[in-house]
Amino acid sequence: MKPPIYHRMFSYNLSLLPNPQLAVLENGVNNIDDARKKSGATIGYPGWGLIYHLLLSHLDRNRSEVIVETGTNWGCTTIVLAQALIDAGCTGRVITFELEPENLTRATDNLIAARVADRVELHLGDSRIELSMALEQVRGVRFAFLDASHLYNDVMREFEIVLPKLADDALVIFDNTYLIANEGEDSRVNGALKEILFKHGGNLINLEFVSWYTPGLAVWQRKPKL
Repeated sequence: MKPPIYHRMFSYNLSLLPNPQLAVLENGVNNIDDARKKSGATIGYPGWGLIYHLLLSHLDRNRSEVIVETGTNWGCTTIVLAQALIDAGCTGRVITFELEPENLTRATDNLIAARVADRVELHLGDSRIELSMALEQVRGVRFAFLDASHLYNDVMREFEIVLPKLADDALVIFDNTYLIANEGEDSRVNGALKEILFKHGGNLINLEFVSWYTPGLAVWQRKPKL
């Protein structure tokens, strides 16, 4: 693997964050080590703002929207997703999946503190298994954030479970898109994105200077509505 690269920001105005609980967690955080202790393995700022404003610009106020997230971790990005639902004036919920019980406990506490817990449906278990069952009756998903395992096969598995549930104009966000793998190593998210474009087409925007080890956020859309 290539050396770590960090693009998460720390010197910024905390009032820019979508929810006050995120500002509580970020208060006094000056580096990656501080951040891990308070908010876990989350994308941080400006990634939180990017996702929040994408949602505000994409959610349909006249329908009940379902947002899918894998890799809840400590619930920080989940807070952003739920807050965007609320601020957009949408009904609906965030359906999120976490593998580790300790992480889910921390996430639950953060969601309650952020006052968005009633808009979140938490699932404990492997998203590669739980995702298909939880989405069995769901159709027309217009936003998904896939951020659990970053191994190539796992990313492809999650994406191809979600794909039949997506509306044509849905946005799918991938974290950790930077080409970190050396030759012969698992190609991870970067390789999965290339395979998704080859197999399923669509449009992809990759934003490099967001998030941390591994950096990069990508936005995929099958068919933009024109």
